[in-house]
Amino acid sequence: MDELKPIGREQYFWHYPKSNLPIRHITKKTEPHFEIGAENYLRACLPYNLQNFKNSFEKYLFLCTRCRNKKAGGGRFNGHRFIVGYIKRGDFIRRKNRTALIGKNYMVPFNEKLMYENLGLRRTKWMQKIDARTTKKILRRIHSLKNIRRKIIREMLRLEREACEAGKKIPLKKECLKKKCKYKKSCLRRKYE
Repeated sequence: MDELKPIGREQYFWHYPKSNLPIRHITKKTEPHFEIGAENYLRACLPYNLQNFKNSFEKYLFLCTRCRNKKAGGGRFNGHRFIVGYIKRGDFIRRKNRTALIGKNYMVPFNEKLMYENLGLRRTKWMQKIDARTTKKILRRIHSLKNIRRKIIREMLRLEREACEAGKKIPLKKECLKKKCKYKKSCLRRKYE
């Protein structure tokens, strides 16, 4: 797309309740694939939303989740929906029966400034588009915080080890492409394993 607009859309993911960081539910989900800055890479997750993003002039896929950790933010964050980062439009690749996005990924911790109600966003049943004014506000607030993508990867690996020791299965362990992945050189999982 030649004329990208400074607008975006939501992409929801399930939060893992044992972490106070915004990580995917490691015992159930593989997306977003923070390790390489991707969405829909190993498994389909709201594929219609990503296809609509691909067919639009939107620049940002805003990652959002509902905090499920009872201690996060001193207990104030539990149950609230947050924007916790974005994947900037990059490359779209075909993965089996779906489209995947790989782009620059910026992740932040749960923060009151990025709570939906403090951004003027409503929780809806469907993924919503985010206008230019709200996108600018979100980006300003995100960039006022440190990118914690590497910290998230280390936390996921630690929690995956704990879950494996407790006898739980980690879908990513089975589905990660390992040597076949063309993004293995930039994969943060490989760096911290």
